[in-house]
Amino acid sequence: MIFRDLRRLPATFGISLLAASTLSACASLGPLPAAQPPLPGDWANRAGVGREAGPDLANWWRAFDDPVLDGLVDETVAQNLTLAQAAYRVRSSRALVRPAISQGLPQVGVTSGARVQRRLSGSTGLIGVPGGSGGISPTVVQDQPTTGFFQAGFDASWELDLFGGASARVRSARASADVAQADAEAARATVVAEVVRTYVELRGAQRRRALLTRISDEQGKLLSLTRERRVAGVASDFDVDRLVTAAAETGAQIPLTDQAIQQATQRLAVLAGRPSVDGQLLQPAQQPLPAQVSLRLLPADLVRTRPEIRRAERTVAQAAADLDVAVADLYPRLTLTGDINLSGNLIGDSLPGLVTNSSIGPSLSIPLFDWGARRSVVTARDAALAEAILAYRQAVLEGIEETENALNALDVERRRANRLATGTTAARRAAANADLLYRQGLASLADVVDATVALRQAELNSAEVIERQSLAVIALYKAVGGASLPE
Repeated sequence: MIFRDLRRLPATFGISLLAASTLSACASLGPLPAAQPPLPGDWANRAGVGREAGPDLANWWRAFDDPVLDGLVDETVAQNLTLAQAAYRVRSSRALVRPAISQGLPQVGVTSGARVQRRLSGSTGLIGVPGGSGGISPTVVQDQPTTGFFQAGFDASWELDLFGGASARVRSARASADVAQADAEAARATVVAEVVRTYVELRGAQRRRALLTRISDEQGKLLSLTRERRVAGVASDFDVDRLVTAAAETGAQIPLTDQAIQQATQRLAVLAGRPSVDGQLLQPAQQPLPAQVSLRLLPADLVRTRPEIRRAERTVAQAAADLDVAVADLYPRLTLTGDINLSGNLIGDSLPGLVTNSSIGPSLSIPLFDWGARRSVVTARDAALAEAILAYRQAVLEGIEETENALNALDVERRRANRLATGTTAARRAAANADLLYRQGLASLADVVDATVALRQAELNSAEVIERQSLAVIALYKAVGGASLPE
């Protein structure tokens, strides 16, 4: 047995691998590795993520409740060039299933030919004319300067699938088409996640740009005030230089955010299949963040939702079918052939009138000695099947790893957000108290500006953690195969 537990896997996959295990008993190098790795019953990093019904995995980005984002994803899915290429690859691979099916069906063909011969010298002779079985037979040429004949007929052949080679080729072609379909689904999940991620980064960069601009303005006010105080002898050059340094550091971050905004908008345009984006994305908007995140899926559910695992599954099925083909090539091939031929005169009477011949019979091809070539192919296909099974196990483990890391990142960013929220609240109170004390003459304007700058810095940190939370949500839904499911 290949599977230790087939109940958790799709029925078609279990059947494919059971067939592969049966085959390996007679042609395998040895026992095939177990396909199903031991899976945990639940996620180790689920803390804070409930099991209640969440967003539909096929449209998980709608949990951000952002109409601009919804429209951008819909446009990208419809126009993205990567997805269009993947769709054509699926179409191509599906079209190749028909030739594989036709190889196991009777093949029928039509043959025809004609020949005209003119005698250049002599009175009689022998010429070759088609015989009843398609061969050439000598015929006496009468004393005619020009003769001609024609031949037409049907021929048919049918290779009997005694050892399953033809059916295995069909299974291989269908599995190849399924692999292309899984690749297309993986591409869709990746493209959608990249659109949402880039959009989140764009809104985060725009928010940071606005906060940095306000911090820079307030630092400029404090610097001007400090310079005035230095002229009055209340402040020193050290105070001025310290503020100049802080203002320069803040100002240096603004071009970086401008660059991030430009790169994000350009990336969104390429994902949507066009050279530039519309002006709506250039207008700053609120940072998107889902109000609630839930995950009902368990680790065992990844085998049906994650496209990378489905791809690995179908690759195993294809490798098993290729092994079947290689084994079938070790055994004789029996083919039924038949033909009907009609021949007659075109010019003269070199043939004895109209002749009709037919033949039918079996044809047996037995491989006797090929220097071990066929057996080597079986060995190679057996090793490829073992490799595909291990790749399937690797795909399952990688899916669990990505999901666990995303859950952990989401938990960490939520805890950071709670801590930063406390600091931002305190900074907001400090700025309000400084303003109140300034109005009462108990604090200086420098105290007010300094408290305001501290508040803006706390808001800047909060904007960063909101972006990181959203990125963790995106990574989570991508890890479980979100957006790859049929809508």
